[in-house]
Amino acid sequence: MTALAEIFERRREALARDAGITIEQWRVLEEISTERFIPSMFARSRDSSAAAVSKILRQLLDSGLVSAAIGRDDRRNRSYKLTARGTRTLAGLRASRQAAIEAIWTGFSRDELASFSTFASKLSDRIERYSRGKNGRKAAAV
Repeated sequence: MTALAEIFERRREALARDAGITIEQWRVLEEISTERFIPSMFARSRDSSAAAVSKILRQLLDSGLVSAAIGRDDRRNRSYKLTARGTRTLAGLRASRQAAIEAIWTGFSRDELASFSTFASKLSDRIERYSRGKNGRKAAAV
């Protein structure tokens, strides 16, 4: 499973690199596209620092992928939006990711996909139970 996770991570890195950004920048672009982006909440949800998120935002601003405006209700806050270039970049990333998914997964039979899905669900359930502290000793065998 570790090898599979590493392969997925390397593939995401390659997609981001091809678009001229980092994975972290991609994640921020995705969040900004939801129009509910609050830097401090994003940092907390990612176990990251506000300074790290600010650095990524500066990089995205400098590269013309996002724009910032002062908040109307609270002038201490900034509102971030994708620029036209940011929208195109994100659309390209999503299209590349979808093309990769289709190219990789379409070669599997329904039975293979069903078996993988069943295994993945069971594995996820066991990890969740272990994380919640249920089944402590038995879960350690996972």
